[in-house]
Amino acid sequence: MGTGASLNKIYDLLSRHLPSNALRIIFQRWKGVKVGRNVYLGYDVIIDEAYPDLIEIEDHSRISHGVIIMAHSRPGDCWMNAMGERRAPVQIKRHAAIYPGAILMPGVTVGECAIVREGAVVTENVPPYAVVAGNPGRVIEELPREKAQEITRDK
Repeated sequence: MGTGASLNKIYDLLSRHLPSNALRIIFQRWKGVKVGRNVYLGYDVIIDEAYPDLIEIEDHSRISHGVIIMAHSRPGDCWMNAMGERRAPVQIKRHAAIYPGAILMPGVTVGECAIVREGAVVTENVPPYAVVAGNPGRVIEELPREKAQEITRDK
C-alpha cells in the first residue's frame, strides 16, 4: 500500500467517526471527494477509498448514517479477465437526500432534490424530484416541484 493509499485509509477512518460534520467533510475532501457547501455527512458513511476523486456531492445534500458510495466494482478474480473492473463517477446533485444504509453503485447520478430511501441499492440514475426505494432501487414517487422551489434557491 502506497503513501497516498495509506493516508486515504486514515482519512476515511477519521471521517467516518469524528463527532463534527465539518471535520468529516474536511477529511473526505483530503481524500479527494468533491464536497459542496452546506453538505451533511452522517457517521459511518463509506465513500470509495480507491477512487474518491470520482465522487461529487453538491451543495445542500444530506448523506445519512451508514451510506455506502462506490465509484468502482470488480468481480471475483476468476472473472476479472472477462468482465474487468468497472470505474465510473458518482454524482449527488444539489439538495438530494440519501437515507440511512443506502448503497450507491458506480456510474449513478442522484438528481437534484431527489430522495434515496433507507436501504435502497441504487444501480441506475435517480431523476430529479424522485423518491427511490428497494433493491434494486426503483422510483416509487415523484415529488411536487412547486413545493420545493422556496428551498432550492440560494440566497
